[in-house]
Formats: sequence, structure tokens, C-alpha cells
Amino acid sequence: MMILNTTMDLVDAIVNRELVPFAYSGRFMYGQDCVACVVDEGSDMEGLPKEGATVDNMGKGYVVYWSRAEWTDGVQEYVDTLLDPSGKAK
Repeated sequence: MMILNTTMDLVDAIVNRELVPFAYSGRFMYGQDCVACVVDEGSDMEGLPKEGATVDNMGKGYVVYWSRAEWTDGVQEYVDTLLDPSGKAK
């Protein structure tokens, strides 16, 4: 079981899986953005927290999002320090 203390821990878990975190407004979020990532079809959520996660099927993959992990300007700045403009870890 993965225990997260902050949204930044969630971002770290996503980047450690070599996935790209992004702002997403999921079902019933009414325009509020949260942390999300895309998991390819056939992949699993190993290394990602399952608690609080919602999964939307996109056909060839899944958007996994955590509605309680608000995407703020601070989260964006943190992601920018971890990833280069192409979305790869620095």
C-alpha cells in the first residue's frame, strides 16, 4: 500500500513510473483540475496509489485521476522542474 502525504508525492509516483502527470477535469469535477496520468492498455497501476484513484477508459488506454489532488500553479511549477518540455524526466 502506498501512503501519500502530499500532491507532490503523487506527482513523484507518476514520474517514477515514467508517466506524465497533467491537469485533468474528471467526471463530476465541474471544471476543477486534478492530477492525472495516462496508463497504456495492458499496463497496470503498480507504483501508483489506488486509494482515491478514478479510471476512465479511453479505448487504447486509461486516464487515471485523483480528484482530491488539486492541480494548482504550485503543482505545475513542480512538474516543470521534473520534466522537460517534451514530457520526459530531466
